[in-house]
Amino acid sequence: MADGGASAYIMLITALLVSSSASAVLIQEWSTSSRVIQQQQRGLQFSEELGIDFAGDPMNVKLTRTNPDTITFYILNTGEHPMDDTEMEVLIDGSVVSSTEISTSFVGSATDWNPNVMVEVEVSNLTFNSYNDGDDISIFATVTSDTISGMSASANFGLEVRLDV
Repeated sequence: MADGGASAYIMLITALLVSSSASAVLIQEWSTSSRVIQQQQRGLQFSEELGIDFAGDPMNVKLTRTNPDTITFYILNTGEHPMDDTEMEVLIDGSVVSSTEISTSFVGSATDWNPNVMVEVEVSNLTFNSYNDGDDISIFATVTSDTISGMSASANFGLEVRLDV
């Protein structure tokens, strides 16, 4: 009878070791999953706190006759975080404007694109030479935020505007 008790005791200890190992693995996985969900929620919240919008009169967007012609418009940072004026994509009538054909400058004395700061955007391209006074075009712009706490996201707007020479 003494042998039966010892083997049962060994089996009990083995079962406890196996179950504690399994629970440790499950707790670790749950912790990892929880961290991932937290990061995703922070990223979603961060994305919702970003915003840009067209600023100015959409029926009076400046077209300057140069070679190549230049379209000038303004973007306002309507979000809660700074945006990166060097990380911008612009589409005019669905055509991507090369980053070398985009120039930005701050309106007023600002040096960073913080909330409620406006940026003047000038895009130049030879295809703009075919546009005339009063033509309606679509502008779509996407801007990436500054990196904050290791996160970065983008905001965009799209609008149909009328050119004024």
